[in-house]
Amino acid sequence: MTTNEFSHPQRMSPAAFLIIFTKLFKQCAAPLSIAGVYNIITAPSDDKWKVILVAAAGILSVPLIWALLSYLTKKFYIKDGSLIFTHGIISREKNIVPLDRVHSLRTEKGILFRLLDMRGIIFDTLAKRDEEIELILDEYEWKRLLAVIEKEERPHPESDTEPPEFNPTNTVHYPTKNLLLAALCQNHLKGMAVIISFLAVVFGSFDDLSEEQAKSVLGWLDSTLDSTFASPLLIIETLFVGYILILLLWLGRILLRYFDTSMSYDKNLLTFTYGLLTRQSCRFFRDKICTIWIKRNFLEKKFGFSTLKLKQALNVTAQKEDSNMTLYGTDSSSFYLKWWLGEDYASEKNLADANSGKGVFYRHVAFRALIAIGIAIVLLCDHLFIWTLIPLVYLTIIIPRGICAMRHSRIELKQTYFIVHKGSFAEIDNYVKYSNVEIVSIHRSPLTRWSHRVALVIATSGTLLFVRSLKEEEALLIRELLLLKSKPINF
Repeated sequence: MTTNEFSHPQRMSPAAFLIIFTKLFKQCAAPLSIAGVYNIITAPSDDKWKVILVAAAGILSVPLIWALLSYLTKKFYIKDGSLIFTHGIISREKNIVPLDRVHSLRTEKGILFRLLDMRGIIFDTLAKRDEEIELILDEYEWKRLLAVIEKEERPHPESDTEPPEFNPTNTVHYPTKNLLLAALCQNHLKGMAVIISFLAVVFGSFDDLSEEQAKSVLGWLDSTLDSTFASPLLIIETLFVGYILILLLWLGRILLRYFDTSMSYDKNLLTFTYGLLTRQSCRFFRDKICTIWIKRNFLEKKFGFSTLKLKQALNVTAQKEDSNMTLYGTDSSSFYLKWWLGEDYASEKNLADANSGKGVFYRHVAFRALIAIGIAIVLLCDHLFIWTLIPLVYLTIIIPRGICAMRHSRIELKQTYFIVHKGSFAEIDNYVKYSNVEIVSIHRSPLTRWSHRVALVIATSGTLLFVRSLKEEEALLIRELLLLKSKPINF
């Protein structure tokens, strides 16, 4: 590899033009087709073939010319440790991304990319999405570019004769079976919520029908249900079948996204590769991760699974969910915590801790309980005694949920990191390094003067954490320790 590789402006790989054209064709096809169909319908019968040919030429030529101009005007190069990207058809723009500011390097390799042996590369930074750099390169160009980027990322040797530090790389494969089993351990109420939302939309559409139409629809439903001997059991069976279908769709989504997940690592970098139809990759630097989020519900604990998220900084306009990584499967939290926090993270002593009080319970239960009781009273007044079971069942769910949320809510301060515990039926642990803390504040409510309870708010570049209903004196101590530990040490 020459020393001046990528030091001069160059275009993306030639096959990138086809991918750009395909993307633009998808964007332009719908509006241009609508305009073409309208012109064909309104055109005289003798000129219809001419209009069809003109419409077809327009649908192809507009994205073709646009893609050609877009491809020809995009150039990139590396200079002084920064990736420079110039683009723009009407006005020229230049985006400069220092390589040490890149939080993760994501790649995409869909079906068309595979056919052309190409790869899409996205540089994730704190900039807005339209200021990010997205390149489309063939595999050879990508490997050359990655080698240059990794050379910039590695620490420079102290002398020309001293080689850079060697970090052995290892690879871990995540079995698809464990992925699906862990996905089944997620909150199954999500599927039921989708069904309820769908039913709400269906029944809400009756408002748009006339009285005669509504009567005819209800009459048809009544006769259909009578003819099939409808019963509450049949309704339950129908909901159950719908729920199973939604659950299968959920599993299909997880399978498409995380199929054949593998992870390679050294002491500073994690690289994930995953996906069934579209193979994607994402790189996480050790110092760019701001929070490790771990969830374990009852089923996950029983079968030795967990859900883990590696969280990075938020985008300046919105969170880039696709730049974070979610791992379902066998509990591997110990490995990632040792890699991120150090081998001895579990043996660190507690500096301080604080548990939440009953305010967390009231926050989870009070408002929801009032609504449920109100609905139950209305149903009783309308003599709909059977339907009152719904709010009563809801009450039996939210009360233990509030108790669990109160018991799980607490904060622990270790020597080099802290943990914010939360969650209701599932236990959620947020591991954060002190160096990632940006803001620590205390929120008081009108009831604080009597309860002496406050909320502690901790902000990092990627997460906002609340620990509610803490004793005021404990919260003040925690805040002072967090601010003290988060300050950089100057020598």
